[in-house]
Amino acid sequence: MVEQKVIGVVASSSYSPSVLSSKRYDVFLSFRGEDTRKKFTSHLYDALKQKKVETFIDNCLEKGEEISTTLIQVIEDSHISIVIFSENYASSKWCLGELSKIMECKKERGQIVIPVFYDIDPSHVRKQTGSYEKLFVTHKGEPMCNKWKAALTEAANLAAWDSRTYRVESELLKHIVEDVLEKLAPIYPNWHKGLVGIEENYEKIESLLKVGSNEVKILGIWGMGGIGKTTLACALYDKLSHEFEGHCFLENVREESDKYGVKALRNKLFSELLGNKNHCFDVAFSVTKFVLSRLGRKKVFIVLDDVATSEQLENLIEDFDFMGLGSRVVVTSRNKQIFSQVDKICEVKELSFHHSLQLFSLTVFREKQPKYGYEDLSRSATSYCKGVPLALKVLGASLRSRSKGAWECELRKLQKFPNMKIHTVLKLSYDGLDHSQKDIFLDIACFFRGDQRDHVTNMLEAFDFSAISGIEVLLDRALITISGGNQLEMHDLIQEMGRQIVHQECVKDPGRRSRLWKHEEVHEVFKYNKGTDIVEGIILDLSKLIEDLYLSSDFLAKMTNVRFFKIHSWSKFNIFNVYLPNGLNTLSHKMRYLHWDGFCLESLPANFSAEKLVELCMRCSKLKKLWDGVQNLVNLKTIDLWGSRDLIEIPDLSLAEKLENVSLCYCESLHEVHVHSKSLRVLNLYGCSSLRKFSVTSEELTRLSLAFTSICSIPSSIWHKRKLKALYLTGCRNLGELTDEPIIHGSHKHSLTELASNAERFSMKNIKSLSTLRMLWLDDCKKLVSLPKLPPSLEKLSACNCTSLDSYMTQRLVLQHMLQSRIPYLRKNDLRCYDEEYLFPGNHVIDECVFNTTETSITIPYLWKTELYGFIYCIILSKGSLLQSGISCSVYQDGIRVGWLQRLLEYESLTSNHVLCMYHDINEFDAITEEGHGHFFSNVTFIFENSEASIEEFGIFPIYGSESGLKLVGRR
Repeated sequence: MVEQKVIGVVASSSYSPSVLSSKRYDVFLSFRGEDTRKKFTSHLYDALKQKKVETFIDNCLEKGEEISTTLIQVIEDSHISIVIFSENYASSKWCLGELSKIMECKKERGQIVIPVFYDIDPSHVRKQTGSYEKLFVTHKGEPMCNKWKAALTEAANLAAWDSRTYRVESELLKHIVEDVLEKLAPIYPNWHKGLVGIEENYEKIESLLKVGSNEVKILGIWGMGGIGKTTLACALYDKLSHEFEGHCFLENVREESDKYGVKALRNKLFSELLGNKNHCFDVAFSVTKFVLSRLGRKKVFIVLDDVATSEQLENLIEDFDFMGLGSRVVVTSRNKQIFSQVDKICEVKELSFHHSLQLFSLTVFREKQPKYGYEDLSRSATSYCKGVPLALKVLGASLRSRSKGAWECELRKLQKFPNMKIHTVLKLSYDGLDHSQKDIFLDIACFFRGDQRDHVTNMLEAFDFSAISGIEVLLDRALITISGGNQLEMHDLIQEMGRQIVHQECVKDPGRRSRLWKHEEVHEVFKYNKGTDIVEGIILDLSKLIEDLYLSSDFLAKMTNVRFFKIHSWSKFNIFNVYLPNGLNTLSHKMRYLHWDGFCLESLPANFSAEKLVELCMRCSKLKKLWDGVQNLVNLKTIDLWGSRDLIEIPDLSLAEKLENVSLCYCESLHEVHVHSKSLRVLNLYGCSSLRKFSVTSEELTRLSLAFTSICSIPSSIWHKRKLKALYLTGCRNLGELTDEPIIHGSHKHSLTELASNAERFSMKNIKSLSTLRMLWLDDCKKLVSLPKLPPSLEKLSACNCTSLDSYMTQRLVLQHMLQSRIPYLRKNDLRCYDEEYLFPGNHVIDECVFNTTETSITIPYLWKTELYGFIYCIILSKGSLLQSGISCSVYQDGIRVGWLQRLLEYESLTSNHVLCMYHDINEFDAITEEGHGHFFSNVTFIFENSEASIEEFGIFPIYGSESGLKLVGRR
């Protein structure tokens, strides 16, 4: 067999590999050799070859009764089949077999079939009359005869070329080749050079469109400016528009509607859909009922690019019914809010660094890899663009054909000033915001990126901004995102754009800008007293100081409108600090947020009014008191004076009606604390080593930490706080006997979920009745001999260094708890078992566990499948520190990993070996192969790995269910 290969005319390395078809041939030629091989077929093959269409023609295949498997594969690997019906075509069983396979591929694989009637009446083929009737006499009794006739009829009914209608054969060949090229074009879409990294987005969007179904669908493509929405829409339009009876791509709807009005765009849309290419913006186009009825019978494809508002979208396609069955509309926008009517929304994400570098290199060097010697510079430029295609192309174009020195200069410049072409495109999203939304955006860009959404929302609300709705608008316009940890995030280029807007408020004088965040500029404004009443927010990182900063007492006097003030450090040990040798005269009365780590004075200015203050954070300060007298703290929600070791008193907080959180950790000079705000939820007195007396009246209290204080007793009122969820009493060396009697038998229903204590005489006889308790810390309870039955809700127990505990009995108790209480409790309450963790002293896994080893892995040859719940792991940890250490277990079946469990450990120091018990639920495993008749799993291997922690031994208990309950499997 001699295979004739020709490179496809539209094949190119610049096309996306995932969209290009994997088929081997563009065209398969089916013909009767004796009739047309030396004449028409050879001419057609040559014409296709000249147009670089990869065409298969079989010249040397041996003919037989049936077509070969090789030829079947060739037909399947072709986009188009051209069937040349000639006078004696039906005489060949081989040809008829080819035709049957071709029609099968048309039906099942969507192959395009082009019939050509060469010097024969199409009706003879369609009805098997004339010469075809005579030829079929020779096939009488052939079992495939009816199938061949059906294939002939079906093929002859397709749109075809008839040689009898042409005076010259060359004209016929020309038209057939044009037809082939037209049909191949959508299969090989006209992808723009340099288009990389969009395959995943493209495939997702095309699948959502479901081209071919009769329903009318509207799809939204959404993302930040420059991210590639228009590029994707163009690719879709290039590939799919040919499948529709009418199509229109409206570019730059935002800009064009501003220039000409939405009505003019609507006229253009309808004109193109009707095929009237002579439209003009200033010529009215009447959309009559007749026009709508015509379009209603037409299947159309519409792309509306860069739609800014809901009104624009509604005005362009308000007559949703004007589109015929099977029509599709693709809308690109930066504003997610406009997509209320669309069927699906597809978000376009940033390119990976790999694809970003490819796109940048194609733009600069016209190759997919950086030019030799420019590798590091190209990576630096790519990193700046952070996956935004527009930025990669703009920056790449600006660096093309320039020297290394020019590259280095441009990249240094970008560290101070953004590229204005990129800035202008990104700023369009900002320009569409209202005044409050702009303020919210600028605050996040300058101060709050990376902070918790709830905290930022509360702060912005305190600034009198409409924070909840404003943040949603910014999300909808792709100006911000929310991380998995509920943090507000922002693309680097978007943040740079926002900060540039503030910079442009006054280029040369930072003291006349609304927000200050650059260390050098804040330092200058503070030191030389350059602030003005324009400044609203300031942030200074103490860790960036290169020397102590000494300020005048009136350095803030002219900044009367400051609402946000933050001097902070990530570390409590600052090398340098801000000092006020002559004190501080004043603070802005409009202050909502005051955060000043290491504050060097003993109190705030006497004239400071805290009426508008929402959050006060002054960690590691020299404060002895906040202020004299009683302040109207009507808006105050948070006080954090962590590490203020000289603090001797806190103010009267009875008027703080909104106060929720007070943190006085490590305020070692405090002897008593009384908080009488009715709204208080959290009171943290951890490490207040001199504290002997405290009281709190709030019924809203949920968390109370008295750990490492000198309190001697707990007021009985604490046990009756209905909403109290967490109580921490660890390290209270003066605390006498602590019982749980008040919790159990009090008249009020409790909701305690976390309890920590190492009191010498800690009574636990009724601990099992704490029905909501989830976590229990008993570390260093040296006299604790035994544990009672644990409440079924308990999922975490820490009994580190409880040296008097009986290891064997404790291990049996914990296993019993996990088996009889915790696991059924989890299943019943539809909870997961990720955080199950029980730690207590012990040197060995109990003897009942046969599946145990001192090695790092163990294999169980057979496990019965029926009613297998999961596994309990008992791990013996060596004594020592377990801070920032971890343990993981990988589960393999026949060499394939089917399960994985990881746990981070945070225990400061173990004075002896300890037992760690964890549960691994079978529902968290991947599919495990069933051997035999599905009764058991085979060759299940458990591999334990550790980071920093040392494992002495581990054991595994398979857990099974039965009518009488759950059971541990202790032996094979």
